[in-house]
Amino acid sequence: MRRDIYEHLLALENVKKTINGKEIIKGLSFTVNEGEVFGFLGPNGAGKTTTIRMIVGLMRLSEGDIIVNGKSIKKDFEGAVRQIGAIVENPEMYKFLTGYQNLLQYARMHEGVSKAKIDEVVKLVGLEARIHDKVKTYSLGMRQRLGLAQCILHDPKLLILDEPTNGLDPAGIKEIRDHLRMLARDKGMSVIVSSHLLSEMELMCDRIAIIQSGELIDIQQVNDFVQQEQINYEFETGPLNEIVSWLQDKWKAKMTNKGFVIQATREDIPNIVRELIHNEVDVFSVEAISKSLEDRFLEITTRLGSEA
Repeated sequence: MRRDIYEHLLALENVKKTINGKEIIKGLSFTVNEGEVFGFLGPNGAGKTTTIRMIVGLMRLSEGDIIVNGKSIKKDFEGAVRQIGAIVENPEMYKFLTGYQNLLQYARMHEGVSKAKIDEVVKLVGLEARIHDKVKTYSLGMRQRLGLAQCILHDPKLLILDEPTNGLDPAGIKEIRDHLRMLARDKGMSVIVSSHLLSEMELMCDRIAIIQSGELIDIQQVNDFVQQEQINYEFETGPLNEIVSWLQDKWKAKMTNKGFVIQATREDIPNIVRELIHNEVDVFSVEAISKSLEDRFLEITTRLGSEA
């Protein structure tokens, strides 16, 4: 299959998975662009890991197809998975060997991986100082970085990491995040990251997809997902007096020790300020409060749960 048939580096086409008569994955379709960090969000049991296992060839599709760099998982399995580097759950290492010896073992699984390439990858993930130490002496963050080095030894077009920051301290999380952004930016690698750490996904990803109960709920740019048309505005004011009832009735305002918070559009703000001044209320500041990725994620999943 020719690469130019497909615009995107990865495409899922109506992918379904049925286990023991129960449909676990329900017709997923989405694409991932070259050089993009793509977030895969969802609660436990949503189907994220099952989908990842199908992409990397660890689980058969019941229906649909997955195209990796123009090659079909169903029609050209070896050609498709050769394009992928992945860590599903935790990276497994030979703990009695050094980090470098582990990479030599992995290099034998792929043609054309030279010692110069291994040295390049070691430097890329920042393990030069400890690469000749035994893996059993490594911290969790160092093992994650060694796992990342293993994944990119063969220059994959697509990197897939399932919970890559699981169990890491804040410094380790930042290291992994910076490495992934660098790989996408400097190497043009497409990266799929599955995680529950929504604040980190907000910093790491270009786009995010939400999956729940095996269904794709939404895909958006991270900034678009967080910054919806209506956002919260915090007003710092003097005493509100009689205008409190108007704010609560019309704007569902929440009172604070500084003033109040309302949900409104940008265009509403001048009218609200004029009304406050007309009622002799001093206005000291108005500040937009952007919702976090976690806020939006919980809003969407809670709403869907109540509609089910």
